Amino acid sequence: MNLEMKTNMKRLLVTVSGILLLGSGIGLATAAEIGSDCMASFCEALSERLGFITIGQLTAVLELCMLMFAFVMDRETVGIGSLLSMLLIQFPVDFVYQSVPRTENNVICILYVLAGIVLISAGAELIVHAELGMGSYEAFIYSFVYRKGWKFSNVKYACDSIFLLLTVLLHGHVGVGTILTYLLIPKCMESASILIRKIRFE
Repeated sequence: MNLEMKTNMKRLLVTVSGILLLGSGIGLATAAEIGSDCMASFCEALSERLGFITIGQLTAVLELCMLMFAFVMDRETVGIGSLLSMLLIQFPVDFVYQSVPRTENNVICILYVLAGIVLISAGAELIVHAELGMGSYEAFIYSFVYRKGWKFSNVKYACDSIFLLLTVLLHGHVGVGTILTYLLIPKCMESASILIRKIRFE
């Protein structure tokens, strides 16, 4: 196995690891049942309003639109990792969501969400660092970061704010988990990025 193949295999492994962590984080935070992240909350609210499309189907449609936009804006953000993320993300989400014990203890619920935020941030940044293509939401955000030179956290807060506003307008569920993910994920992703950059593929 030559050096280039070994490097690509490492990038693929990091991408898949990132997808597993990201999906597990989403499943764990959702299992707390005190509010999902802004995009998930919007999809849930819109799905309930429309009635003919599930949350998963709506999420897939939204992610596809984001990837198409990112591809036009900056093709470097889209690749095989983006497709793998769309195909595989549902499995760790569903597994963790169904496996985590439910509780009415608010402290434990908040700990679920905080742990989920850490996993989501680390997973998303692993996918970004592997450079095989980002997840749809990250590709959408980074297309502005790379093309316009805007700060990642500012773009993330702006996008999340739009989803949060739409959720409120649709009378969707906004809880403590929604607020925590809104406030903490952008900063956690920036912190995770600093650590993950130390991973070398060559």
